[in-house]
Amino acid sequence: MGIHANASHFQNRFRTQHVKSISVTKVILSVYLDGGIFLSPPLTMMLLPIYSLLLLLALPVKAITDEINSDNFIPLTREFIDLLRNESAYNRYATPTQYLGHATNVSMSMYIEGISSFSAQTMDYHLDMYFQQEWADPRLRHNGTGPVLVRDKKVFEMMWHPDVYFANARHASFQDITDDNFLVWVYPDGKIWYDCRISLIVICMMDLWKYPLDSQVCEMRILSYAYPESQLHLRWSERIQPPIDRNMDIRMPDMRLIDIRTGTCNGTYSTGIWSCMTAVFLVEREMMHHVMQTYFPTALIVVISWFNFWLDIDSAPARVSLSITTLLTISTQANAVKMALPEVSYMKAIDVWMGMCMAFVFGVMIEFTFCHFAKNQEMHRNDAAPNLIVDTTLTTLFGGEANMEELSRDIERQRLPIHHSNSIESKLRIPPELNDDVPSYFIGADRLNQRRTKKQSVSKLRDQVTRRAMSWRRFLRNLRGRAVANKIDEKSRIVFPATFILFNCAYWSFYLAFS
Repeated sequence: MGIHANASHFQNRFRTQHVKSISVTKVILSVYLDGGIFLSPPLTMMLLPIYSLLLLLALPVKAITDEINSDNFIPLTREFIDLLRNESAYNRYATPTQYLGHATNVSMSMYIEGISSFSAQTMDYHLDMYFQQEWADPRLRHNGTGPVLVRDKKVFEMMWHPDVYFANARHASFQDITDDNFLVWVYPDGKIWYDCRISLIVICMMDLWKYPLDSQVCEMRILSYAYPESQLHLRWSERIQPPIDRNMDIRMPDMRLIDIRTGTCNGTYSTGIWSCMTAVFLVEREMMHHVMQTYFPTALIVVISWFNFWLDIDSAPARVSLSITTLLTISTQANAVKMALPEVSYMKAIDVWMGMCMAFVFGVMIEFTFCHFAKNQEMHRNDAAPNLIVDTTLTTLFGGEANMEELSRDIERQRLPIHHSNSIESKLRIPPELNDDVPSYFIGADRLNQRRTKKQSVSKLRDQVTRRAMSWRRFLRNLRGRAVANKIDEKSRIVFPATFILFNCAYWSFYLAFS
């Protein structure tokens, strides 16, 4: 919009209101001047007062339209430039009212052409604006019929002008395409209007604890660099309302401009009190982008991890692969979000979300570990039970524990050589080839054979009973282990989704409603 738009607006308004009056007046004057042709002299004399009144009304209208018409700007004259060069008459370093003993008032206004790039990583934003300043310099009064237009930077540098700067701007530059974007009007009464176009990168220290559900308040501070408040007083324009206007077509991909406010920030420093103005931009982050790019994908990953609860407990490779894949995926997303944000000492809303989603996925892996452990623990419990059953069964079959011990001793005794020192039989030496024909009453061969047969029977029976007992025990333990694991899976199918829903209710309520 700028000052050109304001001038155009005023021109259109005045022209619309008075164009008909001017046209009618011109017609009537023409009729009056040529009245001898169209009207009789007596009638002309009767209409003379009306002609005079319309003529008086037309003159102020013409004066107003001439004053605001840009065609009436006076170009720079030699007298004006000579005045600026005369250091005895004009000191460009002294404020216009310094010799009067009071501060020079400078009124400011802005038109925001564009605002963008609110970066959480660099903590700044970009601003493109028209910046207007207005002050009075009685030393530059002239006798022209209109304002003097200054478009030469060298001439402007010869004039005193406010040395305002943007205190929290990281970078600032004047637009100079295709020509220097500035103008200065010097009115006959010494009033000066200065308009320029500036591009800024302004620092905004954002509070990201609610990111990406946050809204930010970014302040731009404008101060004088060399003149304290006793010499230069900055203020927002009272003539132009609102003092900060904006392009209503401004659109940002990640932010929405809510409001622009004005304020003051006069500060006391070691060098004195300095006048300071603030422009406050209230912006709100567009949440839908982050919902689609961050929240929905991570929530979907958490839901996919719950498929583990419907897989068979023996499908360990499938369950482990699914858990690890979902955990790595959500970790990758968390790292991508972290790279787009600065390192801060507090926890952000997105950190809470990512941490809890990762905890839910990790909880699925823990749940499978418990299921697998419960199944294996039941299978390895009481491994000595089958041997105990076999021993008890054999003891019962062979007449008690004493008979079993005697049987074992007799079997072991048959392997030893026979030496009876008090009997004749002990002196006999039987050749090996005749050993089978030795009567049984000498060495008890029948008894040994019987005991050997019993031992073989016991061994076979023990093996059969052990195999059957182990098989049944393994089957029963497997059934009990699977039942425990399945029970854990069934409970998890309800507990995990319900807990995730409760977390969502608490999360969105806290960050959107209560904070």
